[in-house]
Amino acid sequence: PVMWHSDGARWTRVRLRPREPVSYRSSAPATAYRITLEPSPNNWLFTLDLPQQFPANATLLADFQLLGKEVRDRRYRYSASSRLSYHTGPLSERQRRLGLQLPDNITPRMRHLVEQWQRQAEGPRAVVRQALDFFRREAFYYTLNPPLLEQNPADQFLFESRRGFCEHYATSFTLLMRLAGIPARVVTGYQGGEINPLGDYLIVRQSDAHAWSEVWLEESGWTRIDPTAAVAPERIERPFEFDLQDEETTGLPINFSARERDLLQRAWRQLGLGMDAVNANWHRWILGYSRDQQRRLMQWLGMGNPSDRMLALAMVVCTGLLLPLLFLLLRRRVAARPDPVQRDYLRFCQRLARQGLLRLPHEGPEDFARRVIARRPELGPSVEPIIRAYVALRYGRQGGNTEQQRHFHQLVRRFRA
Repeated sequence: PVMWHSDGARWTRVRLRPREPVSYRSSAPATAYRITLEPSPNNWLFTLDLPQQFPANATLLADFQLLGKEVRDRRYRYSASSRLSYHTGPLSERQRRLGLQLPDNITPRMRHLVEQWQRQAEGPRAVVRQALDFFRREAFYYTLNPPLLEQNPADQFLFESRRGFCEHYATSFTLLMRLAGIPARVVTGYQGGEINPLGDYLIVRQSDAHAWSEVWLEESGWTRIDPTAAVAPERIERPFEFDLQDEETTGLPINFSARERDLLQRAWRQLGLGMDAVNANWHRWILGYSRDQQRRLMQWLGMGNPSDRMLALAMVVCTGLLLPLLFLLLRRRVAARPDPVQRDYLRFCQRLARQGLLRLPHEGPEDFARRVIARRPELGPSVEPIIRAYVALRYGRQGGNTEQQRHFHQLVRRFRA
């Protein structure tokens, strides 16, 4: 769903029926995938941005919402393909008008903030950067338990509470862009998910729901901007099930899943993934098949022309045969233990992250150490021995012995930034 209209407290959709087929420009290769949509009261179909091919019973609206026919309240499986890099083309007059609509409760300090950015920036893209820097620099916090906002939520969030979740950030950012004369809208959907290694697919849950913004820029068309991602990692508050004093998690990007602290929790999680894989494959290969396809499969298995009762019996038998295999697989996966050397190195990186020295995803230990020492020379005498010991243990030919591991653990434990 794409949200266009704001009354200052809530957003609503506007149905944009295209007068001609929706198109966009892209030289990127198409990415093909299949989606199994669980029963829902809505008629939205989800795709990656931007859909190129989609079911014949679906309609693509002018703002790239995809609506399906006869998909409500039933499990629906469909194929689609998308191009992940694109230019959406020129902006229609109606979309420009909708993208600049402002509620009546815009305050003088919101206008003053945007005017400051416009004086310092050259062009719309620079204004976007100024806004993201504002969220990154000021004391904004990501929390799932924000304070209650009253008559003017955007203004109160920007200048008073500064605590909220994705909808607070997307709302305020979108309104600020509109104040700057940049067409903008709120987009909702999902971000992330959990890979099920037992079935090689991605599980996307309601807990992965997210809201972000899109701004229209001359050089790229509608462009996704996620202001929530601009919040500094150390200003992300954990849900209640986390120990906020736990030094292993403080300052890291938020993870909405409870940590698996013991063997039983890991086993329970693996069992859940296993049952989800069984259920997904049952719907994919049996219930998702047409009656003719089911009949051919059962005939190939020597079951003749099966009735619904026979199909149910086949499911029970197959589940009974799969459970022992699943149990053995779970035992093997649960028995694995984390590498203690890697665990100590990650603890070392986390302590540096709390001081604003965040290790980049592509950065190896030696490159990371050089950057840390360049910014904080006084840490050199303690950082260098840790990195030397880690490299020797992690990449040395012999892999180190127990004594070396113990020495590395002591170095990390004593390290303070």
